[in-house]
Amino acid sequence: MLKKNGSPQLKLHTFTIEDLMPQDHFLRDVDSLVDFDFIYEKVEGLYSHTGRGSIDPVVIIKMLLIGYLYGIMSERKLEKEIIVNIAYRWFLGLNLDDDIPDHSTISQLRRRKFKDSNLFQEIFDEIVRRCIDAGLVDGTLLLRDSTHIRANVRDDLREKITVAVEPSEYMKKLDELALQDELIKTTKKTSPLAKEKTKEITESITDPDCGILNREGKPNGFHYLCYETVDSKNGIITDVDVTAGNNHDANGCSQRLQYQIEKFGFETEEFGADTGFDSGEVHSDMLEMNIRTYIPIKESRNQYSDLIFRQSDFEYNSEENHYICPNGCKLKFSSFAKGKGYLIYAASTKDCRICPIRNECISSEKSKYRTIYRLYHQAEIDIQRKNNETARYNEVMRLRQIWCEGNHSHQKARHCLSRAKMRGIEKVMEQCLMSACALNLIRLVKGLKKQRNTSVFTHIFDVFANFRLYFAFA
Repeated sequence: MLKKNGSPQLKLHTFTIEDLMPQDHFLRDVDSLVDFDFIYEKVEGLYSHTGRGSIDPVVIIKMLLIGYLYGIMSERKLEKEIIVNIAYRWFLGLNLDDDIPDHSTISQLRRRKFKDSNLFQEIFDEIVRRCIDAGLVDGTLLLRDSTHIRANVRDDLREKITVAVEPSEYMKKLDELALQDELIKTTKKTSPLAKEKTKEITESITDPDCGILNREGKPNGFHYLCYETVDSKNGIITDVDVTAGNNHDANGCSQRLQYQIEKFGFETEEFGADTGFDSGEVHSDMLEMNIRTYIPIKESRNQYSDLIFRQSDFEYNSEENHYICPNGCKLKFSSFAKGKGYLIYAASTKDCRICPIRNECISSEKSKYRTIYRLYHQAEIDIQRKNNETARYNEVMRLRQIWCEGNHSHQKARHCLSRAKMRGIEKVMEQCLMSACALNLIRLVKGLKKQRNTSVFTHIFDVFANFRLYFAFA
């Protein structure tokens, strides 16, 4: 029989929002296991002690966390979702008739009060410390990887600009070391009329902080790169950094690792990453910190790609600092390539002229002798690369794939990291930090619940054991 419900009359109900909140909801676990009152201390210096009372800053941060926990990219949509969602209201401590903070309030706080405050970094660090206190992080093995984030710009709004060519901090450091080692024998003073080296790059008109991503197998266009360091024990993200999309992975890696080791007191012994981090800077800095690296070897293009003899066919004599070619001739140290970080070794013209296997070593008739390029930190690289020959290497690579790539996959699919919501590296950094916070919170709550359940089970077992013991001797 067909039945029509009609227009039911509204009833007067008497209940609290607590009655409507499901007992097994995830936000109940977050509220009971994680205390967010630390935020008051973090923002105390940002608010005046006089004037009209502000919106509770904990409510604002919790609103943002809800968005990142449940993948709500738009703050306008987040406001609408909180209006109708009982669980969200309960988590924020708002009654059914309370007004929801407007989305524009969050924007104004971000633009005025929270700008340059380092607030979101401090919130992220506090969540990491809670994970450490819960025993979810040990810092022994740290893994690092980057993921690209599509910038919130149009690709066609671009312009060509000319910028000065500056060597990286690492290259400047190598030049200083080479000077100390007397590899650079003379230094020419730069003429005040010398022309500055420049290059032309493509820049976004709407967001100059992003950069063109140009990597094999990756999408082209304007992107940011989000770098995350992950602890191998439970996949907790311990560090987040954001750069333009045209940054090299090895740049700043050692500094970021040292930064979190000092901040959290890690006793790191191992470091794992992908081929993008296979550089002399990373290997040498890690060796100096007594940290073993597990990084796949990057396949470099051979200087003489059409020749039989590669650099690996030449034997290096570390005591006398020269190479031995397949014909038994010496390639002696010639010079240091300033600003490029490698040493040049050259054979004598006489030896190469009469060499019977010259055609298998030198391709061009114009070349009179063979040269070899050796990185300044090649010895440290060779030491660290021996770790790749151990069984531990495969274990670390497996953990890197599980945690680093797995975290990025989860964040992009569920925690608002699929694209940049805002423009500017500071705002993208906020997005990446809050996305990492959401993932860390989920794992923190899971770990604390497991510990609590284990503690309850252990207590029940002890009571039962004591009960049996009592009757055994009664």
